[in-house]
Amino acid sequence: MSLFQCDNCGCKENTALACTYSWICPEAYDWTGMETRRGQKLCSACLPTKFEDGTDSGHGKWHGEFERVYLEKGQYHTDLQGNLARNGRTV
Repeated sequence: MSLFQCDNCGCKENTALACTYSWICPEAYDWTGMETRRGQKLCSACLPTKFEDGTDSGHGKWHGEFERVYLEKGQYHTDLQGNLARNGRTV
């Protein structure tokens, strides 16, 4: 289970619960009204609610599998073990 920091809100998220497909294949989503998020690594709550074809993506809200924890935006990265590490620290 890899963790990442959401580029939009800064929260800690799990790749298994957010759709990594959104930054690998952003054309699959309807980004209307949130064009600036296109291509970013996003948590489940910050993802678009619709796919490009108009069907429900199941996102746009927190999944509730664990508490949503907000981190200082831009201060963390995913290390080689898939954990979050503060920028500037060595692994």
